Amino acid sequence: MQGMFTREELERYSLNFLCGLYKTTFGNLNETANGVDIYFKSVSQSAYERPALGFKAANEIIMELVQNGLIEALSTDAIRLTSRGLEKCRKVCR
Repeated sequence: MQGMFTREELERYSLNFLCGLYKTTFGNLNETANGVDIYFKSVSQSAYERPALGFKAANEIIMELVQNGLIEALSTDAIRLTSRGLEKCRKVCR
């Protein structure tokens, strides 16, 4: 399945998203956040102009991060860091 992003874009945006989640939850593994909100704040403010695309893009990034074991998604609007995701954030997020 071809997604919305190239591999490089997906990796870059996933990292931005992950760091946005880290900042929003203050690195608390029990804290959940809304994935679409994190996408709009951390990846693309212009997504507000085309919310359907923003939603699709957020889902693609969430799926990528879940597959990599960096976040848990209870639903699109309830995602949280895993301990592995927290470790990565401590290394790469400023």
